[in-house]
Amino acid sequence: MKPLALELNDRALSIARDGRILSAAPSAIFDGSNSQPAGANAWHVLRQQPTSISTRHLGAVAGQGEHSARSLALLSAELAQRLDAQKPDAGERVWIAAPARIHANGLGDVLGIARSLGLAVDGFVDSAAVTVAALRPERNALVLELGLHHLAVTAVDSNGQTRRRRAVISERAGLIELYDGWLDLISAAMVKRTRFDPLHNAASEQQLFDALPSLALEAATAGSTTAHVAVGDGRFDVPLSRDQFAAAAQPMYREILRLLHALRPAGAAVALAMPQAIATAPGLREALQSFVDCELIAIPDGFAAAATSLLDLPQAADEQAVRLLRRLPSSVQPALAALVTREILGGQRAGGPIVSHVLFEGKAYMLNHALVIGRTPDSPESIQLPEGLAGVSRRHCTLVRDGGEIVLVDHSNFGTIVNGERVSERVRLHAGDRIRIGEPGVEFSLLSLNA
Repeated sequence: MKPLALELNDRALSIARDGRILSAAPSAIFDGSNSQPAGANAWHVLRQQPTSISTRHLGAVAGQGEHSARSLALLSAELAQRLDAQKPDAGERVWIAAPARIHANGLGDVLGIARSLGLAVDGFVDSAAVTVAALRPERNALVLELGLHHLAVTAVDSNGQTRRRRAVISERAGLIELYDGWLDLISAAMVKRTRFDPLHNAASEQQLFDALPSLALEAATAGSTTAHVAVGDGRFDVPLSRDQFAAAAQPMYREILRLLHALRPAGAAVALAMPQAIATAPGLREALQSFVDCELIAIPDGFAAAATSLLDLPQAADEQAVRLLRRLPSSVQPALAALVTREILGGQRAGGPIVSHVLFEGKAYMLNHALVIGRTPDSPESIQLPEGLAGVSRRHCTLVRDGGEIVLVDHSNFGTIVNGERVSERVRLHAGDRIRIGEPGVEFSLLSLNA
């Protein structure tokens, strides 16, 4: 029997069975301080009753920091509410898809809560690994996790068997922070146009908050949208462009790019798997165009749970011992594959102008056949750097013209960085790329100055 699967994503806490996503909703719940029972979903009144709602309890339990008994009690109450709506069948076993930021102590606490609720938990699977196993891309993958208050990117190897390598996590951005930026944008535009501030009224703020996903999607696809709120007999409208939404989201996009660059080998053609909620956000695709030849895969909420529910996983032999699986066989699931969208990024840059010059300290060096960079490059075509620069080799790297392309070949023991990513032996370059060598480093810009 295949398992019932839970996915511990606080932006979309999900339950799935037989490849079907039974429920997926944000982990925003009443904390029991008002008339509503603790654990009941409160996303629909988050902006109206913020002092009686918790959005951080799941993250607190999963993370490495200490968490309170209150966080444990709230997570237990929330899971009880979710499972009451989607009851496990008699004898049904359970596997849990764990997020990137889960800590060993968090696993133990989640296991204790699940067993106290009567769940027969056989183990945990890494959410990123099970996602890539179900997608089976023809390349290694980076999986973006968008939480309510955090971002994470996990590197997963995909070569017949998926294997989680490592993850980087940021607590500086999340869905709620993104929504805050968009609400501030709408408020400023509406005040300027109508003199009405929707954020000074809890009911109108909740109206805008609920409308944000559809407003952002319309702005992304149509280029513009109109936000409106109704207060009493009055209605206030303001037109907004895709560029305005994109500008307000720049702090989030910069953090996403930083995490992706931290794990991708320079120029490597990887798959970027991320939630549809962020993949369709206005301006993000444009921000991702530097990932030339990478595949963008947009996945629905609850995908990891659905993928887990289709696996043939073993039953735990010992009730006290469960495993966290970070290595899984790849197996495309046609039913799940139909839920995702795929596209190749960087088409504009790939067909763009060819690099002709390297700009360094205000001087443009022409690229003919091969240009060597280092402290003593020993080549007629070279950029010689001064002695004393830390992390710079005598013959550090070479820029080679290969047909219609420019390729950087790294010779150093210290490494070369292109657009914030470390080069693994060689990488194709494009106009606009930036090369950094040394520590703290010197930078070179690649230009196209051909007539």
